[in-house]
Amino acid sequence: MNHYLIVYRSITQAQLAGRALDRAGIGHQIQRTPAGLTERGCSYSVRVPERYGRQALELLQGARPAFYTIFKGSGGSYAELVP
Repeated sequence: MNHYLIVYRSITQAQLAGRALDRAGIGHQIQRTPAGLTERGCSYSVRVPERYGRQALELLQGARPAFYTIFKGSGGSYAELVP
């Protein structure tokens, strides 16, 4: 299933983003960022199904806390997107 990973530096930041998505009715999951995707060590991601991707990115773009990066996942592989 295609999805987006919106990467944050900490679990707290990811949880704050998750609450904003909850208020907007956007389905998501909070998870550890898969190893090897970031060089910054431990980070957490908000995983959003592709069908909610544009809406989630518009909501979180410019929000505080700011996300670190975004990946699009498909079939076990990831591509980094430019925010």
